Amino acid sequence: MAEEIMTLVDEHNQVIGNVARSQMRFGIDFHRATYILVFTPTGQLVIQKRTLNKSFCPGWYGITTGGVVADGESYQLCAQRELIEELGINAELTCHGLFYTEGEGFKIWGKIYSCLYDESKHGPLVPQPSEVASLHFMSVKEIIDNTDNLLFTKDSLDALEYYLNDRTQNNTTDPL
Repeated sequence: MAEEIMTLVDEHNQVIGNVARSQMRFGIDFHRATYILVFTPTGQLVIQKRTLNKSFCPGWYGITTGGVVADGESYQLCAQRELIEELGINAELTCHGLFYTEGEGFKIWGKIYSCLYDESKHGPLVPQPSEVASLHFMSVKEIIDNTDNLLFTKDSLDALEYYLNDRTQNNTTDPL
């Protein structure tokens, strides 16, 4: 399997090149990623517990499905690919715009999407074994209250916050 090549951007989200994932300077270099809020008909979100072999936040919970935008790939194509790869479904995506997040080990220009997952329409969820240890269903309130003190990845929490507070920005110069 060929090594993943990631899109590098500057602090203004303008493409400046690409880099192999193994050569990426996480926390220094800026990159793009997608964040998909997968809702059920009852309003719960599909939450992924990350496998222990993940380099970023192993064993933590991701509130969103998604991933790093590959070289030459649009946000939209990345989101569609990641939904199929991580959950085994193809669902209509709604774009909610861009946001910026950074923390220990990441500087990301993310694009938030949402979709409605209905098992009767999309079939069963099929988690990707190499990335997803288990799936969980939680309401937004349960995530925000976090009474079980789950370790949620900061970037996915930021994506949820931007979504809930309608703080994303639209930028027509970015790839769809």
